[in-house]
Amino acid sequence: MRCLALLLSLGTLWVTRSRGAMDECADEARRPQRCMPEFVNAAFNVTVAATNTCGSPPEEYCVQTGVTGVTKSCHICDARDPRQQHGAAYLTDYNNQADTTWWQSQTMLAGIQYPSAINLTLHLGKAFDITYVRLKFHTSRPESFAIYKRTREDGPWVPYQYYSGSCEKTYGKMNRGFIRTHEDEQQALCTDEFSDISPLTGGNVAFSTLEGRPSAYNFDYSPVLQDWVTATDIRVTLNRLNTFGDEVFNDPKVLKSYYYAISDFAVGGRCKCNGHASECVKNERHKLVCNCKHNTAGDDCSTCKPFFNDRPWGRATADNANECLPCDCNGKSGECSFDAELYRATGHGGHCQDCADNTAGPHCERCLENYYRDGSGQRCLACSCNTVGSLSTQCDNTGRCSCKPGVTGDKCDRCQPGYHSLTEAGCRPCSCNPAGSTQECDVNTGRCQCKENVEGFNCDRCKLGYFNLDPQNAQGCTPCFCFHHSTVCQSTDGYSIHTITSTFDRGDEGWTGQRRHGSGVPVHWSPDSQEISLVSDDYFPVYFVAPEKFLGNHLLSYGQNLSLNFRVERRDTRLSAEDVVLEGAGLRVAVPLIAQGNAYPTEQMQTFVFRLHHTADYPWRPNLEHAEFQKLLHNLTSIKIRGTYSERSAGYLDNVSLVSARRGPGVPAHWVEKCVCPQGYLGQHCGQCAAGYRRSKPTLGLFSPCESCNCNGHSDTCDSMTGKCDCQHNTAGMSCERCKDGFYGDATVGSPTDCQECPCPAAASCAIVPRTKEVVCTNCPTGTTGKRCELCDDGFFGDPLGTTGTARACRACKCSDNIDPNAVGNCDRETGECLKCIYNTDGFFCDRCKEGFYGHALAASPADKCKACSCSPYGTVDRQTTCMQVTGQCQCLPHVIDRDCSACEPGFYNLRSSQGCERCNCNPIGSTNGQCDIGSGQCECQPGVVGQHCDRCEVNFFSFSSSGCKPCDCDPEGSQNAQCREDGRCECRPGFVGARCDMCEENYFYNRSTPGCQQCPTCYSLVRDKVNQQRQKLHDLQSLIDNLGSKDTVTDQDFEDRLKEAEKAIMDLLMEAQASKDADKGLLERLKSINTTLMTQWDRLQNIRNTVDNTGTLADKALKTFLTFQDIKTPTTTGDPSNMTLLAEEARSLAEKHKMEADQIEKIAKDANDTSTKAYNLLKKTLDGENKISNDIDELNKKYNETKELAKNLEKQASKVHNEAEEAGTKAMKIYANFTSLPPFDVKSLEDEANKIKKEASDLDKLIDKTEKEYNDLREDLRAKENEVRKLLEKGKTEQQTADQLLARADAAKALAEEAAKRGVSTYVEAQEILANLRDFDQRVNDNKTAAEEAMKRIPLINATINEANEKTRQAEASLGNAVADAKEAKGKAEVAEKIASDVQKNSAKSKEDADKAFEDTMKLDEEVTNMMKQLSAAENELGKKTEEANQDMMMASMASEGAKKAEENARKAKDAVRTVLSAINDLLGQLGNIDKVDLSKLDQIDSSLKQAKDKMAGSNLDKKLKELNEMAKSQEDMISGYDQQIREIRKDIDNLNDIKKTLPDGCFNTPSLERP
Repeated sequence: MRCLALLLSLGTLWVTRSRGAMDECADEARRPQRCMPEFVNAAFNVTVAATNTCGSPPEEYCVQTGVTGVTKSCHICDARDPRQQHGAAYLTDYNNQADTTWWQSQTMLAGIQYPSAINLTLHLGKAFDITYVRLKFHTSRPESFAIYKRTREDGPWVPYQYYSGSCEKTYGKMNRGFIRTHEDEQQALCTDEFSDISPLTGGNVAFSTLEGRPSAYNFDYSPVLQDWVTATDIRVTLNRLNTFGDEVFNDPKVLKSYYYAISDFAVGGRCKCNGHASECVKNERHKLVCNCKHNTAGDDCSTCKPFFNDRPWGRATADNANECLPCDCNGKSGECSFDAELYRATGHGGHCQDCADNTAGPHCERCLENYYRDGSGQRCLACSCNTVGSLSTQCDNTGRCSCKPGVTGDKCDRCQPGYHSLTEAGCRPCSCNPAGSTQECDVNTGRCQCKENVEGFNCDRCKLGYFNLDPQNAQGCTPCFCFHHSTVCQSTDGYSIHTITSTFDRGDEGWTGQRRHGSGVPVHWSPDSQEISLVSDDYFPVYFVAPEKFLGNHLLSYGQNLSLNFRVERRDTRLSAEDVVLEGAGLRVAVPLIAQGNAYPTEQMQTFVFRLHHTADYPWRPNLEHAEFQKLLHNLTSIKIRGTYSERSAGYLDNVSLVSARRGPGVPAHWVEKCVCPQGYLGQHCGQCAAGYRRSKPTLGLFSPCESCNCNGHSDTCDSMTGKCDCQHNTAGMSCERCKDGFYGDATVGSPTDCQECPCPAAASCAIVPRTKEVVCTNCPTGTTGKRCELCDDGFFGDPLGTTGTARACRACKCSDNIDPNAVGNCDRETGECLKCIYNTDGFFCDRCKEGFYGHALAASPADKCKACSCSPYGTVDRQTTCMQVTGQCQCLPHVIDRDCSACEPGFYNLRSSQGCERCNCNPIGSTNGQCDIGSGQCECQPGVVGQHCDRCEVNFFSFSSSGCKPCDCDPEGSQNAQCREDGRCECRPGFVGARCDMCEENYFYNRSTPGCQQCPTCYSLVRDKVNQQRQKLHDLQSLIDNLGSKDTVTDQDFEDRLKEAEKAIMDLLMEAQASKDADKGLLERLKSINTTLMTQWDRLQNIRNTVDNTGTLADKALKTFLTFQDIKTPTTTGDPSNMTLLAEEARSLAEKHKMEADQIEKIAKDANDTSTKAYNLLKKTLDGENKISNDIDELNKKYNETKELAKNLEKQASKVHNEAEEAGTKAMKIYANFTSLPPFDVKSLEDEANKIKKEASDLDKLIDKTEKEYNDLREDLRAKENEVRKLLEKGKTEQQTADQLLARADAAKALAEEAAKRGVSTYVEAQEILANLRDFDQRVNDNKTAAEEAMKRIPLINATINEANEKTRQAEASLGNAVADAKEAKGKAEVAEKIASDVQKNSAKSKEDADKAFEDTMKLDEEVTNMMKQLSAAENELGKKTEEANQDMMMASMASEGAKKAEENARKAKDAVRTVLSAINDLLGQLGNIDKVDLSKLDQIDSSLKQAKDKMAGSNLDKKLKELNEMAKSQEDMISGYDQQIREIRKDIDNLNDIKKTLPDGCFNTPSLERP
């Protein structure tokens, strides 16, 4: 018991020390903390392996009582019998004290005794932290047994504890030994405490793993004890039984009473997870493992997870969870290992492995050798330093390498601008002429990058066609002008700089203002600020127009500056593409104010400078070639400067200057040219033709080419402008190429006798028939013809030679203008008789009409001449076709009229009888006008009248009269038939009355469910009888009143009797009327209530009409049921369908009868009562004086008449009320039909709703009145603004129309420009090919010419110039295929042809054979051009997909186009050749496809020139062809100039790189960073 108490106290201590650890693996703040699985009996239900168990075979055992001689209780152990078996499973099952189970070994009789031992092995399946091991014996405890453990399943068994009464003898251990501090705490001890034989059953043995261990109270920090308590298997070895010593007698029964028996085997502990898990679970292999936390792993959480090795693994303690921490690899690796050395040095032991993105270091914090970190800091990139150009392969932290002298680039892979030839020593400096180059040269060859118009290895000379190498000229040289006649020129002496200015010191100096459409505007000059200004009233621009001194021939201003000072009034300036405009020579260019680097205009005066020449840097639009620009300046007719940019604003202009040159001393103007003129030209600019030469195209003026005079030997001189020769020898024509009039011969022979006088009449010319050489007169006098003008011409008559008698001159035939002047043989050539009269004329002179025609043959208009008679065959006597010649009247039959006898007289018909027309005989009453149809004789009848003669009424009509017959219009339901009687009354069916039988008879009603009028129920008969009685009484009263005036005098007694009788009758009538009135008044009120209710619900009933229609049958049944009712009952609710049916039917009946009569009776009774009262008063007065009776009777008669008239009015009103009641009854029936299916409704709520709506309507009406008043006031206030808005609207419409027109013109121009651009591209390519093929022709013709030999020598130089471009485009050619290859070949040929063409212009020898060969070559060339265009089109389509089309306005698109050129050239110097070349080609195609403005006149001129070239080449006229070739050569020069411009742009990029180089820091750039993230 003492041991058990110790065991329990140790368990309590363990639980207390472990209580904090039993929480979850994170605290409430989610911080990691120690956690442990729950404390369990690890042996519960775990199978124990026993080396000996009783029952196999069955054997007997006896229970030890401890008393000798007493009979023992013996039992059988049989493994086959569940009730008698004692297997090892009973060791760890549930220990029930009431039903004890145990494991039992064989008895001592079977040899179970020392030294034989029995092992009981418990496999826990996983490591556990063991707290105790407890055994409960069913027999006495053994004398010696031991407990062993092992820490892994395949490890050795380690003794845990020995129990023995003979420790030293059995186990070699000291009895009840103990462990001192610092001794081995993993040694097993031995004790005899539990080795006594008593108790004989139920003895416990409890082993505590930490009891007696000095470090037990510092367990968390004792790895020895932590390993000591760890066990995966527990083994109990039973070595020696405890006996009383009686076994020595070998009594079987005694021996059967000694054996091992254990009822419970318990192992207390926790699943070992080292403080990193709160539970153990079974894995997929059903093995028990820890559910690890704290980033740990393993069955026992004894290692860290992968990538959580930043510190060594540790067991969790109460103070520190010792969770595994992730490695810090900066996101570059997912794998690391623990590095103890690194942990000691830095406190972080995670060493990253396999770093990505070219990084290295324990934390992937630095780049590898020869790598650098990119701008994002996320990855390392290779330095890729050029080994030749860089000092080291390591770059700095920006990726820039350290370069050798003259080398630049991030990778030191190219020479700096101004250097070339990259070698191990660096790059060598370029030797370029600063005036002609961009100070850049080819990085490989050292060839300088020349300005656009400069050439040479060092860019030291101008290209052919250019002069004046000037460092201030961005293009290097100025193009020769020479009126387009020469491409060779040089600077001349004797000219100085001259500036034309306007400073406005003393006035406006002749400057004027002009609107865009040309109307003038006054210019304001300010004497204070000495400037001029313009003010605009609208948005349309107003321009300053320069005076005469700025106009005229300003050719010497080409390439110079136009400058001006300008400011605006306010800053809402909206610029356009035409702010500065130049006009002249039929050309026009413009530029925005902010172009050429100028600033945006403000309120402050600024200087704006515009350079006057053609270049991509200065976008004058349209883009004129330099020759065209010079042509414009040669005849400058207008300079316009936009002055206003917004509405009601002003612009101010000052200090306008134009740089030019003039002869005289001063600062030399080197830009003035002196041309080397070809043969036939003279003057400084080759603007004059030499003697013996003339203008080939005089309309071009000085620009026209000169050609030698060709006068065919008949003159030595010609006019230099017109080219007309001074002809002699009877010749004429521009070149004396024909004989004068009156002479004949071949003037081109060239002899003085080429032209002889003609053998013809005076003023007649002649010619020679080539085949017969016969002279024939060609210009005979009018009216004559023949070889010698001896015959009369067609259309003339006479006898010029008198062959038939006296000679008669030829005179024109007179045929009254009735012949065809284009016909032959119109008249007889001898007599003059007209033979071919037209216009239906006849006679010797065609002066009368033909038979069967009439009119005036001599009328001036053909339409007024002869017309056909066209007599009607039916109306003409004997069917004649002739008529009167003048009037055209035909001979007509009786009663037939008109010129052609085609109509009957009015009142007659039947023209086709051919006997004349018959009379119509229309009834004068039934017809409209007495006329009839000319064919059938049918008269035109009045409405409702029929018959051929209109003599009777139509069926169902009556009352035949002059206005026609009236329709019967009998009601189809109420009448017997549709035909009425003569008086118009219809025959009615029973129950119907009225003229049309459209009303029901009295006491009848109409029911739509039953045809005809139905008789009212019996109750209505009573009402009718009552009404008849009232009518009879009224009749009696009328008779009585009538009798009052029938006699002249009456006696007092008679009068009193009659008066009493009348008074009584009136009182009775009044009482009945009052009673009837009271009864009917209630009825009327109810009818009024019903009507109001029905009207209120009318709108709501409309929404349910479709549903009501389906209940029509039920409504009819309800109506029939209603007819059986006799009384009218007041409805309890207006929503009840039955009551509503009664009310509706009652309303219809009473409206027809009672209401009408009640109103009539009420009014008559009232009037009668008033009349009788008055009569009574009058009669009383008669008692006062008999002399007043006559007057009173007269007054009574008068009142009677008034009463009678009132009664008549009442009848009329009653009739009207009757009709209205009928309509109300009909509506009531319709409403009833719709009401039968109406659900119940609350009348009160409806009335409230109606009152609410009425109030809202009243409020709304007031609001409307108020709003209307406010609106009227507002309208009055807005009238003035309305007028102003209308004016603005009209103005806006005008501007909109103008804008629409401009937009339409712009769209049209754009369409034309796009088409012209396409034609221009096609023309350009074709011209290139023509020039290239003509090169061979020129070589054959001029191979003996010095100029051609010189040109051939220069071909290698030209090839060297484009060698760079060929090298850079090599990869692009592979992708573009044959199209680019052909284009390259064409380009080379065109460049060669360009040089040759200039020399060919001076020295060209013609030959027919070579011309024919050239023509054949041209035909072949045409086919080649066609094939090439197809290939180029395919290439363009492929490249076009990569091109972004610009969609900007005209000005910005133009600037973008120029920028694209620069980008193209910049790209040609980039490292990646394929990408840059493709980009350049894309930009070039994009420029060609996005030209905003095209000079259509220029394109038309090019197109015309090409057509002329083809025609002249076909005719072998090579002179003209070579001139066209010269023009194409100039275009080629411009293209090459473009290449030069591109090179210049690259030089600018190189300069920029030099600037970047200068900003780089000095020093070493390859210092690696150590341990830096």
